[in-house]
Amino acid sequence: MAFYRHFIERQDFEVKVVTNCGKFPSELVNYHPLIFDMSPLTHRLLRTRLLPWLYGPHSLISWGRIPAEVWQAAESFKPDVMFTIAGSWDYSALVAERVARRLKVPLVASFNDWFNYGWFPSHPVYHPLIERRFRRFYHEADLALCTCEGMREALGPHPHAHVLYPVGARLSEKLPLFSPFAGNGRPYIIAFAGSLADWYGPMLERLVQAARTQGAPVEFRFYGSNPTWSREFDAQSRADGTFRGHLPFDELRRQVAGADAMILPMGFEEGCAQVERTSFKTKFLDYLSYQKPILVWGPDYCSAVRVAREFDSAEICMQPEATAMLEKILSLRKQPGRQSVLVDNARKMYEDRFHPDKIHEGLVQQIKQTIDTFQG
Repeated sequence: MAFYRHFIERQDFEVKVVTNCGKFPSELVNYHPLIFDMSPLTHRLLRTRLLPWLYGPHSLISWGRIPAEVWQAAESFKPDVMFTIAGSWDYSALVAERVARRLKVPLVASFNDWFNYGWFPSHPVYHPLIERRFRRFYHEADLALCTCEGMREALGPHPHAHVLYPVGARLSEKLPLFSPFAGNGRPYIIAFAGSLADWYGPMLERLVQAARTQGAPVEFRFYGSNPTWSREFDAQSRADGTFRGHLPFDELRRQVAGADAMILPMGFEEGCAQVERTSFKTKFLDYLSYQKPILVWGPDYCSAVRVAREFDSAEICMQPEATAMLEKILSLRKQPGRQSVLVDNARKMYEDRFHPDKIHEGLVQQIKQTIDTFQG
């Protein structure tokens, strides 16, 4: 979504989109990408029990080939620069690098997530090798775009690394001025909007269960897809309206207008620490546009906590227990003055560093400078 906002919604670049995402939602966008795939033999093998053992080598070398249709499209389009998503890691990055070197144009690589975030079926025995290749790809890029300071710190020094935050939604001036929650005999409404996969679904499930156990005057509304919480909670949350599914952004914004605050969970477990250190959630920046108080629930090292602390733009809970997060919610509920301060500071955060125009201008400048330097 972030690069759709950069490359498609704005007119600074003429783009040719080539992707190996077979489930590309072409009906939702106003352009037609070229979709390529693995060879039929590789595709067949990766659909067997050999998947964990073959996915690793394929992620490292992609069998050393540029698909013919990709090369023909690139040669015909004659790009000034090749852009690819390098993190989380996918063999398409290797294809992009080979095309860039063959065309003798600069390679721009975006590191949005750590190499193994999301669906990454490689056997763990390959992970050290793939991480090494991921890091080497970073150093080989002519321009390396890191989604946050944590990503750049994790990948190390690079003469042409640039922090490029995700592009969030624009702040709507049509929204009414924020009015703090004042009780009025109704529950305090907490909303979440984003991916419910991985550890986020179970975290929110524990929070809801804690509130129900205590009989807390809080109502939760979750918008998103791919929930990973328990089957029992899934059935219950759908029945009582806690889980409201995935909505188009304009409809989501209308529904979120009825919430009192937004929540952003970040994982605490050791297994997700590197992911949370190196990612910056677009939903945090989208939340800024809703003009609601924000609650961040995560460890002190994650990017969302670091930025929220800097601007005092969110109420922060750095304890993993759901009861601790619930206490923060109930405390904020009783503090209308604090609610207003958080909204004001979030507005300053948006204007100071995270305005979509500022982020986009940074990308345009970096790409133009990269092309000029490469040609020079």
